[in-house]
Amino acid sequence: MMKLYAVLAPVYDEMYRSIFDYEKEFRLYDGLLSRHGSRSVLEIGCGGGHLSSPLLEAGYRYAGLDLSADMLRIARRHHPGTRFIRGDMRDFALGRTFDAVLITGRTFSHLVRNEDVLGTLRSVHAALKKNGLLAFDCFRADQVVLDRGQESVQDVKRGDTLFRRVNRTSPNLETGWTFNWEAQYHIRKEGRKEKVIKDKTVLRAFTADELGLFLKLGGFEVLACGGEKIYRITALSRPARANRGRRGGRGPQRQR
Repeated sequence: MMKLYAVLAPVYDEMYRSIFDYEKEFRLYDGLLSRHGSRSVLEIGCGGGHLSSPLLEAGYRYAGLDLSADMLRIARRHHPGTRFIRGDMRDFALGRTFDAVLITGRTFSHLVRNEDVLGTLRSVHAALKKNGLLAFDCFRADQVVLDRGQESVQDVKRGDTLFRRVNRTSPNLETGWTFNWEAQYHIRKEGRKEKVIKDKTVLRAFTADELGLFLKLGGFEVLACGGEKIYRITALSRPARANRGRRGGRGPQRQR
C-alpha cells in the first residue's frame, strides 16, 4: 500500500480537502444517481469519507469501503455514525446489494494487473442489485503514458503548516499502460524543521476499448465513457443469466 494512504494518511486528508473539489464531485454523482433512480450507494476508495456527508444529506443510503485502516480511522473521526468498512475492492462480499457502486478518486487506476480488474468487477457485480449502476474514473493512457517525466508541484496551506507535494511520472508498461508515480511530501510547520517523506507506486491508465472489453467480461454494459484527462465511466449491470461463461481467473485474495 502507498505511504499516502498509511503513514501519510493525515497529510493526504489535509491536502486533498483543498486539491479535490468534493462539492463538484458530489454534484456529478448526485446527477447520475438521480437520473437512474439509485438510492443506496457503496463508495469504493472512500478515503477520509468526504463524499459521505453530502450523499447522506441528499437522502442516499451510504456505505464506504477502503483498504486503508488509517484512512478509515480519519473517516470515522470526521463522520461518526457513518458505515465505513475495511475491504479490498478486488475481493469483497458485504452480504447485501446496492443500487449503485461508485469507485472514486481514480482508485480504479490502482488495478495494475488484469486479474485485479476482473476480480474487482466480479465483486462489484455481486454487490449490485439487478440493473444496478457502476460509475468510476481512471487515468487515460493517451494522456499519461506519453507524459515522460514532467514534474508538478502542489502547495496547500493549513493553519501554520505548509504541505508541498512534488510529483513525477514515467512510463514502465510492465502490466498494461502502467506508469511509475513518485512524490516527495515536504511538511513545513512554523518553528519546526521541515519533514520530507518520499512515496512511490505503480498506477495503470486505460484506453476506452480495453475498458469496454473488461466491463463486458465483468457482466456490464457501458452506458458512457468520456473525459479529457481522465475517463469517467458509467455502466449498467446485466441480469445474472447474461453472465454465464464469463472469463477471468480467480482474483487475488483479500489483503489483511
